[in-house]
Formats: sequence, C-alpha cells, structure tokens
Amino acid sequence: MKLAHLKKVLVAPALLSVVGMSIAPTPSFAQCGGCGPSYKVVTQTVYEEQPVTAYRTEYERVEVPKEVTTYRPVWETERRERTVTVAKPVTETSEREERYTVMKPVWKERVEDRSYNQTRYVTETEMREQVNTVMRPVTETQYYDQQTVVRRPVTETVMQNQTVTMYQPQTVCKTQYVDQGGYQTTQVYTPGPTRNRLRWTNGQTYFDPATGQYQYDRGGLHWIPEQRPGTVSNVTNYVPNVVAQQVPVTQYVPTQVTQQIPVQRVRYEDEVQVQRIPYNVTRYEQVQQVQQIPVSVQKPVTERIENMVTVKYCDWVQEEVVRKVPVSTTKMVYEQRVQPYEVKVQKWVAETSTVTETKLVPKQVQYTYTRRIPRTVTMRVPLDAYGNPVYSAPATSARRVILPPATPAPTLAAPSSVVEKPPTIIQRSIVTPSEPPAAPSEEEAAGDKATKDESTTSPSDEDPTGQPML
Repeated sequence: MKLAHLKKVLVAPALLSVVGMSIAPTPSFAQCGGCGPSYKVVTQTVYEEQPVTAYRTEYERVEVPKEVTTYRPVWETERRERTVTVAKPVTETSEREERYTVMKPVWKERVEDRSYNQTRYVTETEMREQVNTVMRPVTETQYYDQQTVVRRPVTETVMQNQTVTMYQPQTVCKTQYVDQGGYQTTQVYTPGPTRNRLRWTNGQTYFDPATGQYQYDRGGLHWIPEQRPGTVSNVTNYVPNVVAQQVPVTQYVPTQVTQQIPVQRVRYEDEVQVQRIPYNVTRYEQVQQVQQIPVSVQKPVTERIENMVTVKYCDWVQEEVVRKVPVSTTKMVYEQRVQPYEVKVQKWVAETSTVTETKLVPKQVQYTYTRRIPRTVTMRVPLDAYGNPVYSAPATSARRVILPPATPAPTLAAPSSVVEKPPTIIQRSIVTPSEPPAAPSEEEAAGDKATKDESTTSPSDEDPTGQPML
C-alpha cells in the first residue's frame, strides 16, 4: 500500500472523531432564530489488529536403547540313590476246630381266634340352626381422661408372709380317659378375605393424642377394609367318645407353713389431675341371623364277627456242629534295599538383550497469531430540521470533512425569510498508528511523485489545511 493511501485510511476515522470532539457546534437557533443545524454524538467500536507471539508445547518421539536381562529355565537330570524297606510275606498253615450252632425248623399247627369288630355307619338327616353375625358400625362420642400424676414416697412397715413347702405322700384315684369315638361330618363356615376398597367417607373431627389437639379429617375417597362373604363346607372330623376310668395313683401333696416377717417398703401416693377430652369412637354391633340348614350325620353301628383260623407256625431247634478249619498265618520279613532313581533339576540361565524404548520429549514451539483490540470512537452526526441524522461520505478528491447543510425547516409565520447556508467546517489532524509503516522503496516513492503531479487534488502532508470557519 502506498504511503498516501495509508495515511488516508488511518487519518480519515481519526479526523472524524477529532472534528466531533474539538469543534463545538454553534448554537444555530441563537444565530438565525431556530433554523440552524444541530448535531448528535454517535459512539462506534473500531477493532485494531495486533500480532501476538506465544509458545505451545509439542512432544517429539525419541528412541532410547535399553538393556534388559531375562531368565529362562533349564532342566538337568541327576542320578540319586534312596534306601527302600521291602517286606516279604512268610505263610504258615495250621488247623483249628470251629463249633457253631445250626437252627433246624419244625412245623406245627394251632387254632387262633381272629374275631374282629365291624363298624358300619347309618346316615341320618337333622336340621341345625346356623347363626350368621353381621357387624354394623355405631359412632359414639367418648371422653378421654388426661391425667397428670404427682408421686410422693411413703415408708411403711408391712408384715410379709414367708411360706415353706413340705411334701407328703398320698394315694388318690386318678381318672383315666379312654377314647371310643368315631367320625362325624359337620359344616364349617369360612369367613371371606378382607380387602381394602375405595369408599366415600364424611368429614369428622377426632383427637390426636400425639399432638394433644383436635384434627379434622376431610371427607372423600379412602381405603376402607371390607370383608367378602364367607363359604360353608362339609368337613368330616373325628368325634371323640371319652370313657372315664379310675386308676390309683400315689402322689406327693405339698404342705405349706406360713411365717410373719416385718418388711419395710416405700409406696408412692399419686395426686391425679383429670381433664376430660371428647373423641369419636366407632364400634360395631353384632346382628345375628338364624337359618335352618339340613345336616347329614353318620352314626356308627358296631358288630362282632367271629373268625377261628388254623395257623401253621415253625419252631427252630438248635443243633451244635463241629468242623476243622485250616488257618493260614502270614508274617512279614523286612529287608533294606538301595534303589537308584533320576531327578530333573531346574536352573535359571540369565540372558541379556537390547530393547529400544520410545519416549516423548516436550519442547516449546513459538507461533504468532493476530489479536483484535476494540477501541471506542466518538463522532458527531448532523441532524436535519426534523431531528433525523444526515450521513454524508467524505469526498475522495480532498482530505477534508464537509458537513452537509441541514434541510431548512418550513416556517408558517414568515414564508419569505431567507435560510442561510451553514458554514463549512474543515479540520485536519494526523494520527500516529500503533506500528509505524515500513519505509517505501525508491519505485514506490517515484510512483507517488508521479501520482501527485498527475492529480492536483490528491492530499499530501505539504498541502495547506486552511482556517476553519465557526
């Protein structure tokens, strides 16, 4: 970029800001009676680019040789000797007499009485009353006594009875019961299961003993236990028929001897303060319903059946028998022998090898990036007669800022009045950039000089700025 164009780019924004800050507007309304221009202060943010140098960490792979020692197993065979004790059996034969008893069967006959009692059941039908109980809720208001007890100790002397027990033998007749019952079928009522059902309940007031205050339970749907109807089933049970018998029994009867012993004891007298608190109690009244149900009952009838049976039985007769049995006796004779054997022995052999190990070595690398720094620029923008801002781009042929004239405001009172043109404000300033530009080469300097000769309107540092008009 040429030096003249670089100055134009850097000086133009600063020139606008300096024009807005250094030149105070002339109160137009004071000069021409309310028809002069006015200005509005506008703030803008300009970003400047600035190079920044930073460092970052990079890792480089480096291979380092390393010696590693390993051990491998080597098996070797060794010959060894061990002493072994060997046992040799020596057998001797002899005879001995063995006596044993033999049972011989002898069959005989006899007559046995195998009479038995046969019981048969006779079915009879009778009417029985079945009572069903129905529970009906009844709500009552009761009073709860809240008592405050104050206890005071009182010492008294009391005669205490001490009892000594002595046992004496006594023969009494004890009743022994023998069961001669039978089986009987009865009907058993099984109540139905209880399930929680949603039912509508009305609101009521109850006393909470935990807090000591009355609480109100709102009405609505609540889970209330409800019992289903029960079932009746026939069950055959054994009905006992107990017969009493008198049996003499000797037992020891304790005899007690009582003695009077004075004992001191402490009792507490309570002073009770009672406060009656009402609360609601729900109780259930039983309503009984009686039904006549036919029941079949089986009654036993016992008959005696005579049965004489001839039975064969076997009697065993003992008989002693003697026999000779050969007996072999073996005894062990021990000898010492030397036995060679082979054993494998493990030895570890060291081996050294070179291994390449890879490591990551950190290093700092420099790099450059551009950072944009914000800067606030304040400028003044002219307003027309209606208060609207008027934006006008600076002329490209001259390095000056010309503010456009404001639009004359229409006047109804004096239509023939003349609107004066606002003065042209010209100001020039040079802004030094953050980094100085590079020196132009000889070719660029020659090109700038030719451009200045060709165009007399191009601005330069030697051009006069003129005197601003206020």
